[in-house]
Amino acid sequence: MKNRDFLLGLFLALLVGTSLFLSSITWWRFYGEYDDIKAENSTLSVVDLADVITPDRIVLHFGQDMHSILYPKAPFYAESWDFVRMLVQGKELIEVKNAKFDDENLRQKVGMELNFPVPLPVDFLTKIFNMNTAQQAIPQGRLVNSIMVVEDDGLSVFFVGESGEFYSLKSRESSFEFKRLLDRARTEDLPVYTYLPPAKINVKLEEGLYVPVSPGQNELPVLSMRHEKIPSQSTIAQFFPDFSATRKIEEKDGAVVYTDGNRGLRIYPSGALEYSRPLTGGLKAGSDFYEALKIAANFINTHGGWPQDVYLSGYKVVQNQRTTYTFNFNIRIRGLPLLSNSEYLTVTVEENQVSRFFRNIVKENKVLYEVQPISPIQALDAAIAAFNLKEVTSLKLSYLVFDYEIIPVWTIETQYGRIFINAKNGMAVNF
Repeated sequence: MKNRDFLLGLFLALLVGTSLFLSSITWWRFYGEYDDIKAENSTLSVVDLADVITPDRIVLHFGQDMHSILYPKAPFYAESWDFVRMLVQGKELIEVKNAKFDDENLRQKVGMELNFPVPLPVDFLTKIFNMNTAQQAIPQGRLVNSIMVVEDDGLSVFFVGESGEFYSLKSRESSFEFKRLLDRARTEDLPVYTYLPPAKINVKLEEGLYVPVSPGQNELPVLSMRHEKIPSQSTIAQFFPDFSATRKIEEKDGAVVYTDGNRGLRIYPSGALEYSRPLTGGLKAGSDFYEALKIAANFINTHGGWPQDVYLSGYKVVQNQRTTYTFNFNIRIRGLPLLSNSEYLTVTVEENQVSRFFRNIVKENKVLYEVQPISPIQALDAAIAAFNLKEVTSLKLSYLVFDYEIIPVWTIETQYGRIFINAKNGMAVNF
């Protein structure tokens, strides 16, 4: 009996020793491959979801058809965003019935307009802003395009819905701090714009244009680009519960695949990585939009660090036997969205778990030269002449990855797709 116990103990010790040996061999192998690679992005202690949905632009309305456009990183952008977040915190949101105004006439008043990159569920926004939802009767699933703050004998705050509906704070707020913010902004050398409503533009346009009052806009750089480095050994190991159980497969195209038989991680030669974990078994409780986005953001943060200037640019919700959320994240360069024909950062969340993750972050490298962008009217005229456009959904200044450079363009959305006009010379970009 004692001999059997002794042999059993010896066998278990041998198994433990073998496991430790294999783990050390695995770590030694990756240490040799990735010894000189350091993390490019810092891991945040907590990802604030309000930083994930920051507006594409904030428009300050000074009255008398004077406006300033603030892109992320511009002076007063962060201060304006923080002001609105504090303004609505703890407040109650109600639906405005039979509203006798629209966003066009609100733009002519003193105020502020914040445009989100993608329509967001109203119940998600009330969570983000820590609003009072105890008595909220707004149906779930309603989407919000923008927030408008209007100074008119006190401050009124409106959440503008995707279908033109309005939701407002239950009571008006003091406008003292808001007036102080606008007064400080007036003293700065901010670009001044005039607003052209759709009726004054020679093409059917869903929204008006802000046109610079002065002939020249601020110059924009043309940049060289680079990708993130190949992930470090510690980052690779975070995708697997037992890294010593993974197999390494080198493919003909230069990609490297790691798998433990369930999870798989493919690392491309460019440094892009793709992770998949098929979910099987019984159905589990799903997440709502808020919790799913938090899971996605935390996964990004703990698997390579949180990239600078990343924001939520799109999402898809599929409800079958389980609810699946696919979140697309984009990058901003100098405050403007960076567009490309490939995805940058995508996370799919099912049953409170990440089932797919793709990461291919592009970064600016160095300034090649600077250009004076043409005006939005010139860009629109160029697009009409080149493509015989009759209807336009939107017109926005952006960056575009083109021929291994990052160039400023005017992006024109139509019902048939996107058109890119080079902001330097007004030529259509074949993309």
